[in-house]
Amino acid sequence: MDAINHFGKPFVGKSIDTMPLETFFTEAICLDFSHKKPLELISVEEIKAALAKEGKEIRKGDTVLFYTDHYRKFYETDQWNNGPGVTPEVATWLGSLGVAGFGVETRSPGVLGKGNKEIHTICGELNYPHYENVINLHLLLKYKRFQFIALPLRIRGGTGSPVRAVALVED
Repeated sequence: MDAINHFGKPFVGKSIDTMPLETFFTEAICLDFSHKKPLELISVEEIKAALAKEGKEIRKGDTVLFYTDHYRKFYETDQWNNGPGVTPEVATWLGSLGVAGFGVETRSPGVLGKGNKEIHTICGELNYPHYENVINLHLLLKYKRFQFIALPLRIRGGTGSPVRAVALVED
């Protein structure tokens, strides 16, 4: 996960070790964007449509996970760096909803060269993190809601950390 201070010099002092613990233990939803191809963007309108189709809602304090199936299709191939991603508008919209964070399967939250750096800045300005390289999201699609736990290492001054992401589900 990227800590707030990862997003640029204006966010110095907001390192991984200073972030509140509740940031890493939230309710969550996972949305299906497996139809997205490499380098395609996910828009706010598409998220709203997916929420309606899947009967899910984003609540304040949630973590929102985006399943694109990019990891299973393209990890360790020449397409790995070309994952789909969210738009800067999505980062702003999620922040306005008060999410705790969001996560993607890809190595970056956005598409490289198409707003990815801006997404990082927006997350810093709105004071919420994102997770990258989150795998096995296909296993969560059938659940409306679940608990998401992704505890980082407490690295003093750290701009990010590996996490062990876990979903607690009720069958």
